[in-house]
Amino acid sequence: MNSALVLADAGNVGLILCAGIDTTAVTAYALRARGGHGKWWKTPVGVHLMAFMLAFAVVLDETAVYLVTSHQVLLHVAPPLRPDWFAWLRGLSFVALIPPVLAWRLVLILRPPKG
Repeated sequence: MNSALVLADAGNVGLILCAGIDTTAVTAYALRARGGHGKWWKTPVGVHLMAFMLAFAVVLDETAVYLVTSHQVLLHVAPPLRPDWFAWLRGLSFVALIPPVLAWRLVLILRPPKG
C-alpha cells in the first residue's frame, strides 16, 4: 500500500471526526451557553464564538459529506481529478466563511470589547 494513500485516509478520517466534534460543539453551545455572562447572542465574544464554530462546522461537514457520498473516505487508488459543483460549493464556503471569522477573532484578540 502506498504511504500517501495511508496518510490521505488518516486525514479523511480525521476530517470527518473533526466535523462531528465541531457540529456537536455548535449544537451544545447553542443550547447550553445561557449562564454566567448571559446568553451567547448578547455579547460580541459570544456571537463571534458561535460564528467561528459554525463557519468551521459548515466547511468540515460539507467536506465530510462529500467524502462519504463519493466513497473516498478510504482510498484504494488516487481519485481522478474531477471538478464538480460540490467542489465549487466547498471552495466557496471556505473562502466566504473561514477568512472573515479568523479576522474577526484576531480583532477580538487585539482589541477586546470593553465590559
